[in-house]
Parts: sequence; structure tokens; C-alpha cells
Amino acid sequence: MRNIIKLIPLMAIASLSLSGVAMAKEKAVQLNEKAVNVKCFVELVGGGETISLWLVKPSLLKGFSRSIVGRDILPLTNNSQINSKKKSTIYKAMQCVLEENDFTSARARAMDKESPR
Repeated sequence: MRNIIKLIPLMAIASLSLSGVAMAKEKAVQLNEKAVNVKCFVELVGGGETISLWLVKPSLLKGFSRSIVGRDILPLTNNSQINSKKKSTIYKAMQCVLEENDFTSARARAMDKESPR
């Protein structure tokens, strides 16, 4: 009986330490994840649309379009240069895709074609 009482805490400690090792390996995989270039077709507060470029980890890409709403960006002006004087706030993100992919909207594809890289 005494051996069983001593064995139970030992088994509990061993199982907790093994689960900690498994979680540490999972975190290491996430830390080594390479960021990818993403482009988003966004609507700005006060009107206007633009393409914004981001560097994002692939695991965060799924909900990324919702996470950038409210962030300030430097929008492109009509002559395709960055307007460094005034930032604009993202009102709505219509679509975010990997930089090498195309947007579904024709207007977004046209804006993307004109935007400098």
C-alpha cells in the first residue's frame, strides 16, 4: 500500500513534465515560422481605397483582415508615391492575399498593378 501511495505522486510529476516538453516543442515550431508578404485591399476612414503591404506569420493569416481594421497606414497617393505627411486609418479590409496571388476584385487587381513594390 505504501508503494502505491509513493508511486501516484511520482506518476503525476512525470506526466506533467512530459506534457510541458510537448508544449515547448509546439512553441518552438511557431517561433521558427517564417513571415510571408501579404497585400490587403482596404477601405480607409473618410473614403478611399488602397493596397497595403504587410509581413505576417502564416499562422496569423486566417484572421488577418479583421485584425488590421483600425490601424494607421501611409496610403499611396495618385502618383504612386507614399504620402509621408498624413496617415490614414483602415476602416474595412475587403481582402488579404499572399503577395504573389491576385485579388478577386477587378478594381483591386488594377490598383495592385499600379502600386510600386
